[in-house]
Amino acid sequence: MTSHEARKVAVIGAGAVGTACALYLQREGHTVTLIERDEPGMATSFGNAGGISPVSVAPTSMPGMAKNIPKWLLDPMGPLFLRWSYLPRATPWLIKYLRAGRRERVLEISKALYTLNGPTFDAYQPLLEDAGVEHLFHQTGQLTVYRTQASFEADAFTVELKSATPHKVEILSADEIRQLEPALAPIFERGVLIPDNGHCKNPGGLVQALAANFARRGGTVMTADVTGFEMGPRGPRKVRTSAGEVDVDATVIAAGAWSARLLRPLGYRVPLESQRGYHVTIEDPGVEPRIMCFPAENKFAITPMDMGLRLGGTAEIAGLDAPPDFARARVFLELGKRILPGLQTAKYTEWDGHRPCTPDSLPLLGAAPRHPDLYFAFGHGHQGLLGASNTGRVIAEVVSGRPPSIDLEPFRADRF
Repeated sequence: MTSHEARKVAVIGAGAVGTACALYLQREGHTVTLIERDEPGMATSFGNAGGISPVSVAPTSMPGMAKNIPKWLLDPMGPLFLRWSYLPRATPWLIKYLRAGRRERVLEISKALYTLNGPTFDAYQPLLEDAGVEHLFHQTGQLTVYRTQASFEADAFTVELKSATPHKVEILSADEIRQLEPALAPIFERGVLIPDNGHCKNPGGLVQALAANFARRGGTVMTADVTGFEMGPRGPRKVRTSAGEVDVDATVIAAGAWSARLLRPLGYRVPLESQRGYHVTIEDPGVEPRIMCFPAENKFAITPMDMGLRLGGTAEIAGLDAPPDFARARVFLELGKRILPGLQTAKYTEWDGHRPCTPDSLPLLGAAPRHPDLYFAFGHGHQGLLGASNTGRVIAEVVSGRPPSIDLEPFRADRF
């Protein structure tokens, strides 16, 4: 326990981000209640592709993306899907999103992403050790593969951003790809290997184990819906839930894609959009890569996990209320057969989940603009599992009244 005054803190949302926040706040000596409507780790974090990538510093909106969007939308196996009935609601967000893809803005975003994501393994380490789940992390590298030299060259800016970090970036030939990852079909001309990256072998299990350890250490896990707040001049004094009221000195909003709905009654309107993702996890795949792989042209991830081989990705823009379209998940079965010869897909499970995306791929972190006892920790987009550990550490710092260990200016809530 540090010398600051212990506070009663509610963390709303028990995905990877909220659970990491709760654990780090608990380690600071605060009395913490973690509120989740379902079991911890069973929403978006459950279906994560598993990447733990210090070098993930490229935002999803990049220069020249606009010209590719029509092609992606018309491709049934493409990485982007838009439900046209939702377009009027999504348009303001999409305009901000495309503007964030200007080269000079991307350079700023990339630097900020590294401050958050770069220390991910260091920030996770005490949490993993205390929960006894170090075995779930494999820092064995990540491999992006390109079918043609032209597609590799088209991704040069992304490689440039990664190369600007202190980490090693290796460019591989076709022969080097086959030697490193013989499970892949011999159809790739170029590869980019990041040796310092890695993956989690069970994202849902990780969050469940961390939440269980939080409870063992004296934290309260409340299964309930948040229905509102009793506000004071500095922020919520009570959190109202379907299971009763929680008295608080500070509140952390870490509810992922649902965070904007919680904040709207408090007068905060944030540009948060769901990019729904899908995955299939194949039991007994018959073949699997040694490390996490990304076929660049198809923009999805292939991850060996404890429960099988997970193939996941896509970005579906349809809002929080549209029913899932699991044909989007089954696309990965066909793509997987093309990329992994001998892949057996007889047994698999399907999943969908909502990624909480801001236009610039940077989460909202720190105290709310008008309420210093209300804290934001959401909007990590495709990088929730990756950014969770350092987010938890930083939120605990600011709630405890200490200077944050990273510059929070790029993550301020009113930047839009």
